[in-house]
Amino acid sequence: MQAVEFQYRTGGRVLHGIDVEVAAGASVAVVGETGSGKTTFARLLARLADPTGGQVLVGGVDLRDASPEDRRRCIRMVPQDGFLFDASIAANVAYGRAGATDDEVTAAVDALGLTAWVEGLSDGIQTRVGERGEGLSVGERQLVALARAQLADPGLLVLDEATSAVDPETETTLERAMERLAAGRTTVSVAHRLSTAERSDLVLVFDAGLIAESGPHDQLVHRGGIYSGLYASWLGGTRHEV
Repeated sequence: MQAVEFQYRTGGRVLHGIDVEVAAGASVAVVGETGSGKTTFARLLARLADPTGGQVLVGGVDLRDASPEDRRRCIRMVPQDGFLFDASIAANVAYGRAGATDDEVTAAVDALGLTAWVEGLSDGIQTRVGERGEGLSVGERQLVALARAQLADPGLLVLDEATSAVDPETETTLERAMERLAAGRTTVSVAHRLSTAERSDLVLVFDAGLIAESGPHDQLVHRGGIYSGLYASWLGGTRHEV
């Protein structure tokens, strides 16, 4: 991103002159209090919105100049709610890539270590998820969305972690699936669980629409700044979401 600004038509400015470069293949955790601008940052990366100033570049190309086909092939966002529709898990995963075969869908599920979870459902991979995935928990909906992203095989993965409470077993499955999905690709995660930041190459700390701090977890946690405070609160809250 180069000098990126963002302002909603009906409100104030959300991002102020964001400059950041992410190396190919790196894992980045984006953290900050609610309203700090981290989710808007992720939406701009996925081109769910355009900046009101500056440029968002992927591979040196302004996303506004990239074709929809190129963006879909290169970038995939996994939102908190998964964006599921009333069909089977298999059909929801297959939505990740047009023309995907049943074997490719099954392989995507297996690649993330989700086969045991799927087989434990009432109808396995053919289990219907209900309208907007209401038949699944929040964490389970994101598992389906992760498998969909695995099938799409993007170069840039943008993850917005679920903020709702997730049971410990599902949380462990989510973390392992995210690690597998992120392997070998550039990953930007809006991290509500700082365990994600712990294992990321770079942490971006947002505050009032600015990147207030940046660096590896180990460096930031000893700096005594915003991130250090967030991390201490997270540990003190028995590692719940921030």
